[in-house]
Amino acid sequence: LTGVDLTSYGPDLPGAPTLGQLVERILHRVPALERLRLSSLDGIEIDDRLFALLTQEKRMMPHVHLSLQAGSDLILKRMKRRHSRAQSVGLVERLKAARPDIAIGADLIAGFPTEDDALFAETLALIDDCDIVHAHIFPYSERDGTPAARMPAVPVPVRKARAALLREAGAQRKAAWLQTLVGRKQDVLVERPGDRGHTPGFAEVRFPLPPVRPEPVEGQAS
Repeated sequence: LTGVDLTSYGPDLPGAPTLGQLVERILHRVPALERLRLSSLDGIEIDDRLFALLTQEKRMMPHVHLSLQAGSDLILKRMKRRHSRAQSVGLVERLKAARPDIAIGADLIAGFPTEDDALFAETLALIDDCDIVHAHIFPYSERDGTPAARMPAVPVPVRKARAALLREAGAQRKAAWLQTLVGRKQDVLVERPGDRGHTPGFAEVRFPLPPVRPEPVEGQAS
Protein backbone atom coordinates (compact mmCIF):
# COMPACT_ATOMS: atom_id res chain seq x y z
CA LEU A 1 0.00 0.00 0.00
CA THR A 2 1.52 3.30 -1.05
CA GLY A 3 0.86 6.91 -0.22
CA VAL A 4 2.48 10.03 1.15
CA ASP A 5 0.91 9.40 4.58
CA LEU A 6 -0.98 6.12 4.77
CA THR A 7 -1.99 6.64 8.38
CA SER A 8 -4.24 9.54 7.31
CA TYR A 9 -6.50 6.98 5.59
CA GLY A 10 -10.13 6.76 6.59
CA PRO A 11 -11.58 9.80 8.39
CA ASP A 12 -13.37 11.03 5.26
CA LEU A 13 -14.99 7.65 4.54
CA PRO A 14 -18.27 6.21 5.93
CA GLY A 15 -17.62 4.80 9.38
CA ALA A 16 -14.18 6.45 9.51
CA PRO A 17 -12.16 3.22 9.10
CA THR A 18 -8.54 3.21 10.18
CA LEU A 19 -5.51 1.95 8.28
CA GLY A 20 -5.30 -0.98 10.69
CA GLN A 21 -8.87 -1.97 9.86
CA LEU A 22 -8.13 -1.74 6.13
CA VAL A 23 -5.08 -3.96 6.50
CA GLU A 24 -7.09 -6.50 8.51
CA ARG A 25 -9.77 -6.63 5.81
CA ILE A 26 -7.21 -7.10 3.04
CA LEU A 27 -5.48 -9.94 4.85
CA HIS A 28 -8.81 -11.60 5.67
CA ARG A 29 -10.34 -11.27 2.21
CA VAL A 30 -7.20 -12.14 0.26
CA PRO A 31 -5.82 -15.21 2.04
CA ALA A 32 -3.52 -15.98 -0.91
CA LEU A 33 -1.68 -12.69 -0.36
CA GLU A 34 1.69 -13.66 1.09
CA ARG A 35 3.30 -10.24 1.51
CA LEU A 36 1.83 -6.88 2.44
CA ARG A 37 4.14 -3.88 2.71
CA LEU A 38 3.22 -0.36 3.80
CA SER A 39 4.85 2.88 2.69
CA SER A 40 5.24 6.11 4.64
CA LEU A 41 3.57 6.18 8.07
CA ASP A 42 3.15 8.99 10.59
CA GLY A 43 4.35 7.32 13.77
CA ILE A 44 2.04 9.33 16.02
CA GLU A 45 -0.93 7.74 14.21
CA ILE A 46 0.17 4.10 14.57
CA ASP A 47 -2.56 2.82 16.89
CA ASP A 48 -2.57 -0.45 18.85
CA ARG A 49 -4.33 -2.36 16.04
CA LEU A 50 -1.77 -1.32 13.39
CA PHE A 51 1.14 -1.85 15.79
CA ALA A 52 -0.05 -5.41 16.48
CA LEU A 53 -0.34 -6.14 12.75
CA LEU A 54 3.15 -4.78 12.03
CA THR A 55 4.73 -6.82 14.80
CA GLN A 56 2.64 -10.01 14.95
CA GLU A 57 1.21 -10.69 11.51
CA LYS A 58 3.68 -12.80 9.50
CA ARG A 59 2.30 -11.64 6.17
CA MET A 60 3.08 -8.04 7.08
CA MET A 61 6.60 -7.24 5.95
CA PRO A 62 9.00 -6.34 8.79
CA HIS A 63 9.69 -2.93 7.30
CA VAL A 64 8.34 0.35 8.66
CA HIS A 65 9.00 3.65 6.92
CA LEU A 66 8.37 6.60 9.22
CA SER A 67 7.88 10.27 8.38
CA LEU A 68 10.31 11.55 11.02
CA GLN A 69 11.56 14.68 9.17
CA ALA A 70 13.93 15.84 11.94
CA GLY A 71 15.53 14.82 15.20
CA SER A 72 15.25 18.19 16.95
CA ASP A 73 12.15 19.02 18.98
CA LEU A 74 12.52 22.71 18.11
CA ILE A 75 12.66 22.02 14.37
CA LEU A 76 9.77 19.54 14.64
CA LYS A 77 7.71 22.22 16.38
CA ARG A 78 8.52 24.73 13.65
CA MET A 79 7.54 22.12 11.05
CA LYS A 80 4.23 21.76 12.93
CA ARG A 81 4.85 18.04 13.36
CA ARG A 82 2.83 16.33 16.08
CA HIS A 83 5.57 14.04 17.42
CA SER A 84 8.66 14.63 19.52
CA ARG A 85 12.12 13.14 19.20
CA ALA A 86 11.53 10.98 22.27
CA GLN A 87 8.30 9.62 20.80
CA SER A 88 10.10 8.60 17.60
CA VAL A 89 12.87 6.82 19.47
CA GLY A 90 10.35 5.18 21.80
CA LEU A 91 8.22 3.91 18.92
CA VAL A 92 11.21 2.32 17.22
CA GLU A 93 12.31 0.72 20.50
CA ARG A 94 8.81 -0.77 20.92
CA LEU A 95 8.69 -2.02 17.33
CA LYS A 96 12.08 -3.70 17.55
CA ALA A 97 11.35 -5.18 20.96
CA ALA A 98 8.19 -6.79 19.58
CA ARG A 99 9.73 -7.83 16.23
CA PRO A 100 13.56 -7.73 16.32
CA ASP A 101 14.02 -8.21 12.56
CA ILE A 102 11.97 -5.13 11.67
CA ALA A 103 13.84 -2.70 9.39
CA ILE A 104 13.33 1.02 9.93
CA GLY A 105 13.17 3.57 7.16
CA ALA A 106 12.66 7.29 7.56
CA ASP A 107 12.32 10.59 5.71
CA LEU A 108 14.68 13.28 7.00
CA ILE A 109 15.06 16.90 5.90
CA ALA A 110 18.38 18.76 6.09
CA GLY A 111 18.62 22.53 6.40
CA PHE A 112 15.09 23.45 7.47
CA PRO A 113 14.94 27.22 8.23
CA THR A 114 16.57 28.20 11.57
CA GLU A 115 18.45 24.86 11.78
CA ASP A 116 21.90 25.50 13.25
CA ASP A 117 24.75 23.04 13.74
CA ALA A 118 23.49 21.86 17.14
CA LEU A 119 19.96 21.24 15.89
CA PHE A 120 21.28 19.43 12.83
CA ALA A 121 23.45 17.23 15.08
CA GLU A 122 20.25 15.99 16.76
CA THR A 123 18.87 14.88 13.40
CA LEU A 124 22.17 13.25 12.45
CA ALA A 125 22.17 11.30 15.74
CA LEU A 126 18.62 10.11 15.06
CA ILE A 127 19.91 7.75 12.35
CA ASP A 128 21.71 5.73 15.02
CA ASP A 129 19.16 6.29 17.78
CA CYS A 130 16.35 4.92 15.59
CA ASP A 131 18.51 2.37 13.74
CA ILE A 132 17.47 3.84 10.39
CA VAL A 133 18.68 1.51 7.63
CA HIS A 134 16.54 2.96 4.83
CA ALA A 135 17.17 6.70 5.02
CA HIS A 136 15.45 8.99 2.52
CA ILE A 137 17.26 12.33 2.74
CA PHE A 138 16.07 15.62 1.29
CA PRO A 139 17.65 19.09 1.49
CA TYR A 140 14.99 21.65 2.37
CA SER A 141 13.53 23.56 -0.56
CA GLU A 142 11.33 26.64 -0.25
CA ARG A 143 7.70 26.65 -1.27
CA ASP A 144 6.06 30.03 -1.72
CA GLY A 145 3.25 30.84 0.64
CA THR A 146 4.31 28.49 3.44
CA PRO A 147 5.23 29.73 6.93
CA ALA A 148 8.67 28.11 6.58
CA ALA A 149 9.43 30.24 3.52
CA ARG A 150 9.25 33.33 5.77
CA MET A 151 11.68 31.93 8.36
CA PRO A 152 15.43 32.68 8.35
CA ALA A 153 16.84 30.41 5.66
CA VAL A 154 19.85 28.11 5.87
CA PRO A 155 22.24 28.77 2.96
CA VAL A 156 21.76 26.29 0.12
CA PRO A 157 25.37 25.03 0.21
CA VAL A 158 24.96 24.27 3.93
CA ARG A 159 21.72 22.37 3.27
CA LYS A 160 23.45 20.27 0.63
CA ALA A 161 26.44 19.60 2.87
CA ARG A 162 24.21 18.51 5.75
CA ALA A 163 22.17 16.29 3.42
CA ALA A 164 25.40 14.64 2.30
CA LEU A 165 26.36 13.95 5.92
CA LEU A 166 22.95 12.39 6.58
CA ARG A 167 23.25 10.21 3.47
CA GLU A 168 26.71 9.07 4.53
CA ALA A 169 25.51 8.17 8.03
CA GLY A 170 22.51 6.37 6.56
CA ALA A 171 24.72 4.43 4.14
CA GLN A 172 27.00 3.32 6.97
CA ARG A 173 24.05 2.17 9.04
CA LYS A 174 22.60 0.29 6.07
CA ALA A 175 25.91 -1.38 5.25
CA ALA A 176 26.22 -2.64 8.82
CA TRP A 177 22.66 -3.98 8.68
CA LEU A 178 23.21 -5.71 5.35
CA GLN A 179 26.29 -7.40 6.77
CA THR A 180 24.10 -9.04 9.43
CA LEU A 181 22.06 -10.66 6.64
CA VAL A 182 25.04 -12.36 4.98
CA GLY A 183 24.70 -16.14 5.18
CA ARG A 184 21.03 -16.05 6.19
CA LYS A 185 18.18 -17.45 4.12
CA GLN A 186 15.61 -14.90 2.99
CA ASP A 187 12.34 -15.08 1.07
CA VAL A 188 12.77 -12.81 -1.93
CA LEU A 189 10.07 -11.47 -4.23
CA VAL A 190 11.71 -11.50 -7.67
CA GLU A 191 10.94 -8.41 -9.72
CA ARG A 192 11.21 -7.68 -13.40
CA PRO A 193 13.35 -8.15 -15.39
CA GLY A 194 14.14 -11.05 -13.05
CA ASP A 195 17.62 -10.17 -11.91
CA ARG A 196 16.69 -8.55 -8.59
CA GLY A 197 14.17 -8.51 -5.78
CA HIS A 198 13.65 -7.52 -2.16
CA THR A 199 13.73 -9.37 1.13
CA PRO A 200 10.94 -8.86 3.67
CA GLY A 201 13.04 -6.12 5.30
CA PHE A 202 13.41 -4.41 1.90
CA ALA A 203 17.05 -5.29 1.34
CA GLU A 204 17.69 -5.38 -2.38
CA VAL A 205 18.95 -8.72 -3.71
CA ARG A 206 20.53 -9.12 -7.13
CA PHE A 207 20.80 -12.45 -8.92
CA PRO A 208 23.47 -13.43 -11.44
CA LEU A 209 21.58 -14.49 -14.54
CA PRO A 210 22.92 -16.66 -17.36
CA PRO A 211 23.43 -14.79 -20.63
CA VAL A 212 20.33 -14.72 -22.82
CA ARG A 213 20.80 -16.43 -26.19
CA PRO A 214 19.37 -14.40 -29.07
CA GLU A 215 16.43 -15.86 -30.91
CA PRO A 216 17.57 -17.50 -34.19
CA VAL A 217 16.74 -15.59 -37.34
CA GLU A 218 14.52 -17.51 -39.77
CA GLY A 219 16.63 -19.39 -42.27
CA GLN A 220 19.72 -19.50 -40.01
CA ALA A 221 20.94 -22.40 -37.95
CA SER A 222 20.27 -22.02 -34.25
